[in-house]
Amino acid sequence: MRRAVPGPTPRELLPRLRELQQDPLEFLLELARRYGPFVRIPVPGLHVFSIAQPDAVKHVLQDNARNYSKRTLQFTNLALVTGQGLLTSDGEFWLRQRRMAQPAFHRQRIAGFGGAMTGAALRMLERWKAKQDGVLDLDHEMMEMTLEVVGLTLFSSDFSAAAKRMVEATLTALDYVIHKAQNPFGPPAWVPTMRNRRFRQALDVLDRAVYRLIEERRARGQPHDDLLSMLLEARDDDGQPMTLRQLRDELITVIIAGHETVASALTWTWHLLAQHPQAEAKLHAELAQVLGGRTPTMDDLPRLPYTRAVFEEALRLYPPAWLITRRATGPDTVGGYPIPRGSLLVLSPYITHRQAEAWPEPETFRPERFLEDARPPRYAYIPFGGGPRLCIGNTFALVEGQLILATVAQHYRLRPAGPKPVEAAPLVTIRPKGGAASTGFERR
Repeated sequence: MRRAVPGPTPRELLPRLRELQQDPLEFLLELARRYGPFVRIPVPGLHVFSIAQPDAVKHVLQDNARNYSKRTLQFTNLALVTGQGLLTSDGEFWLRQRRMAQPAFHRQRIAGFGGAMTGAALRMLERWKAKQDGVLDLDHEMMEMTLEVVGLTLFSSDFSAAAKRMVEATLTALDYVIHKAQNPFGPPAWVPTMRNRRFRQALDVLDRAVYRLIEERRARGQPHDDLLSMLLEARDDDGQPMTLRQLRDELITVIIAGHETVASALTWTWHLLAQHPQAEAKLHAELAQVLGGRTPTMDDLPRLPYTRAVFEEALRLYPPAWLITRRATGPDTVGGYPIPRGSLLVLSPYITHRQAEAWPEPETFRPERFLEDARPPRYAYIPFGGGPRLCIGNTFALVEGQLILATVAQHYRLRPAGPKPVEAAPLVTIRPKGGAASTGFERR
């Protein structure tokens, strides 16, 4: 016999709709605390379920993934920026595009990216030396650096001159996506409101950068061993290359997803280390013992387990991609509960990563949990999703995060510049409210 899904009544939900809109992280977390890891959210005319139980998450993302599509409001709004790139496309089209891009993210290829990653970090540190007041906008610093890494490694291009402009355009575009999600009945993008004009201008900055990349590479006629050349040379089953629009969508997707997510994770890593001096001291001790002040390389990573654990624990507490939505294309049963056709499933790594059954003291920053033999179930930890739609850049992100953390932490300690607590803003990724714009730093 199928069980009824627990959850609030419509009358109980109504007073909390504003909270759902303004602070969905706390709203979903409170639902899980009160009703458990499988909750029905009574939205008129829709079947909506919040799922945080690892086995149920595994069923949706892996075991019966074909029954769940990305045709949801989340990805429809994101497609306003990325088009039909890997992040938003679905079905056979997605599978074809994924197969063409996958070789660029092979482990052996990523092994050659280490120098570019640490080089970008060292150039950022040189810029810090010139600052007089000891205060920086950490969120933007991380974004500019990771954008430079994406340009060098995947496109063989130097984005440093345009980094500030591209970061601002990325943030403006992604903030627009959130605005559309929170105001679904607002004017469409083609209406010339001030917000829409800012969005179109931001999109134009990104489009110009991408089309320039494509034009310059085609004009040279000499292929590079990078993602851009792979996509330019790729052919479908009929021997046809990608259209210019398809190329644009994939490049925009990689640029945005490839730098904004890692930047968010690094920003939260610094924030957590500043709050936990004992963990910071352990990190510094490992770096001193293994590296002795030199720049890390890929070969060093196996000897830096605590460095990796720090980054993984930051990803657990503040997973950049905090929201995963799926639409049921057919009826299903998940965790013993009926899922009607057309249901909207809300899977939040932020909530799953706080399930006490898998994570003792889930709110506590404790990197040591990733060094222990008894690791939690695979789908209790999903910072990069899972199943066939596992993020194509997951290994890239883990390597980049560790190398940059090891490079920067040897030179600087980062501290909040003011007493105001840092709050999480659940935008397209989890970012600090206000961008953590006042962060103090001091040389070690």
